[in-house]
Amino acid sequence: MKKLSPEVIQAVINDTAVRTALVYQNHEAFCSIYLRRHLKYEFAWFHKEMFRITESYQHKLNVFMAFRGSGKSTILNLSNVLWSITGKHQKKFVIVVSKTRVQSQSHFDNIKQELEENELLKHDLGPFQATKEDWGAYTIEIPKYGAKIMCIGANQNIRGLKYRDHRPDLIICDDIEDINSFTDRDQIKTLYDWFMGELWSIGDETINIVVLGNLLSPSSIMIKLYKAIKKKEMPGIFKAYPLLDDYNRILWSAKYPDAKTIKEIERGLPRPRRDDLYTIFSREYLLDMSLVDTDEMLEKHKTPIRAGGKTVKSFDISAPMWAIGTVWYFPDDLSNFNLAVDDLDGYPLEKYIEIEKEYIKLQQEKYPNYQVKVRGSQGESRGFEDHPDRPMRYRG
Repeated sequence: MKKLSPEVIQAVINDTAVRTALVYQNHEAFCSIYLRRHLKYEFAWFHKEMFRITESYQHKLNVFMAFRGSGKSTILNLSNVLWSITGKHQKKFVIVVSKTRVQSQSHFDNIKQELEENELLKHDLGPFQATKEDWGAYTIEIPKYGAKIMCIGANQNIRGLKYRDHRPDLIICDDIEDINSFTDRDQIKTLYDWFMGELWSIGDETINIVVLGNLLSPSSIMIKLYKAIKKKEMPGIFKAYPLLDDYNRILWSAKYPDAKTIKEIERGLPRPRRDDLYTIFSREYLLDMSLVDTDEMLEKHKTPIRAGGKTVKSFDISAPMWAIGTVWYFPDDLSNFNLAVDDLDGYPLEKYIEIEKEYIKLQQEKYPNYQVKVRGSQGESRGFEDHPDRPMRYRG
């Protein structure tokens, strides 16, 4: 959708019939008209991609990883909840899942506040009824649309939930993990088992699941879903939006117009301890766990930070990523060897193996006595660092 001028937006707002017809079809129009007070900057291309994905819902599972302050919760949670009920999807039972009940109450309060204080939204959606269930869930009923919104904490028993004759048809998981979620392996497993056992199977064939969050840990549920989608083990779509791409181009130049604004973010974050594996800036803004020295990261390829383009074609994005260990060989012979490499980033090893085979073949043609050196006590070590299909940040 083209950017609407303030005059056009106001004209649409004043014409109920035009407004209703427009927002019914278009999520971006809904957000631009009803939630204008949340929008301080012009949408970037990735915001528009979020809108288009939620308008079509071609997949049951839709996973979005985006940098801190990207506006993902406003679009994919608050706006998406309301538009999915009032728009063309006509969802009847929406569940918003957070890490804790305190966070679920916060999401509930945000939605309730819009319905109470947003006069235009209240006029078009009202009346509504907000309650708290005995088991701790917060609910909002919108009788005009025969719909219900329920806000819950993760790991709650939701199997068998129904509203009237409707099973849940939209589930939004918003930051169901935090940095403290990965200190206990049992806790990690419990959350994943709950997601797959309770949440994944709760609805029918019409259900859509939206998961949004940040890059917190290689063992996070976001990464597990990323790998499952990438390897076609689960049907779905995964999108990652770092603040900067591999060429230091800014994805949201309307909010962050130059290098100064990026450096201000970095300087405002805690500095890493000596034993930290990555910085907060690298992890939660660049969606990258590869380096502790963020300044080195930003200047790595002598590429200045600059504003990006207005379309996805203007960027090369590799995320989420983190350090990949040295590639070692343990061959019995050169035609049959194992490749030991950290596969936490989900990149397929098959491609690496083909590259290695080709590399060995070329070396043997050039040096007839060439042999692959092995690791540790078995001999000298050799690292093959410059894999052609690795993102630029990992080359050389």
